[in-house]
Amino acid sequence: MGSRCIIKALLGIGLLTGTLAPPATAALPVITSRGKNYVPLSSMAPYYTMQVSEPARNRVRLQNRWYTLDFETNSRRCRVNGTLMWLNRPTRRISGKWAVEKVDFYQVIDPALRPYAFLAKAGSKMVVLDPGHGGRDNGAVSPRRVFEKLLTLDIAKRVRNRLQTRGITVKLTRESDRALSLSGRCKKAAGWNADVFVSLHADSAGKAKSAKGAGTFVLSLPGCYSTGSYGRGKPPSTAYEGNRFNAANTALGYRIQQNLVKNTGQTDRGVKRARFQVLREAPCPAALVEVAFLSNPKEEAMLIDPAKREQIAHGIADGIAAYLYDVERGREMK
Repeated sequence: MGSRCIIKALLGIGLLTGTLAPPATAALPVITSRGKNYVPLSSMAPYYTMQVSEPARNRVRLQNRWYTLDFETNSRRCRVNGTLMWLNRPTRRISGKWAVEKVDFYQVIDPALRPYAFLAKAGSKMVVLDPGHGGRDNGAVSPRRVFEKLLTLDIAKRVRNRLQTRGITVKLTRESDRALSLSGRCKKAAGWNADVFVSLHADSAGKAKSAKGAGTFVLSLPGCYSTGSYGRGKPPSTAYEGNRFNAANTALGYRIQQNLVKNTGQTDRGVKRARFQVLREAPCPAALVEVAFLSNPKEEAMLIDPAKREQIAHGIADGIAAYLYDVERGREMK
């Protein structure tokens, strides 16, 4: 898809208004503590021409005309223009300064703020959507016997329709209720020379009916914990196929989460990290989206409603289109 088509599509959905940070080129100083390197927030601010403030207890804000970064102190939670991004390790006070680990700056924050700086070599011709589960694998099942496998297929087709109207080429790993191995999904994407791979799912918390919201997963970094297993044992150091696209994964995950929550108004569970097989074996930048909780009565009702599923598809499609624009912009700036 050409850059003019993507720009036209994004102008039509309002994604080019006030969303782009200026290029940052200065080197960032780091401080070292117990063998780990940290980037002070006070050094990060001039890098983005931002001002630093502490508007509330346990929060540090960096802000300019394009972006607002809110860091929760002693926490892994950071918000980029309101969208939750989970850091690999907490924001800590090091040598009297609030700071994030170097890996979080370069692999989480900077790719979200300046995606185009990391995407000059990324592709934009083929999007592959992967409806989770299928066949005998129902996935999550709601109290009213709504099957995840059918919801994900329906939403994938809706996302495809929206992307195709913008001139974007899209394929689905499955077109019907059929079984497909996790490796088989990635092999299909590789065979189609996929430039973007997005796996679609619905979540469940079993009997915990209060769990709610949408979240987007990207592949965990080598040597770092997955978001849900933080602090448990030693994190794996293995680098998988999907880790070749770490910065692009972050950029894609951020755009999808940003637009999904914007379009649906759901609780923002954030951009998280996990070592799901489809993310490990992905042949291109990839994300896995948990669109809602089937175990939550209100979200179950939302997913049953075709109009609400269309809203979800709208948000995911907008996120993918925004990422593709970032790719085109990266090429133009190369």
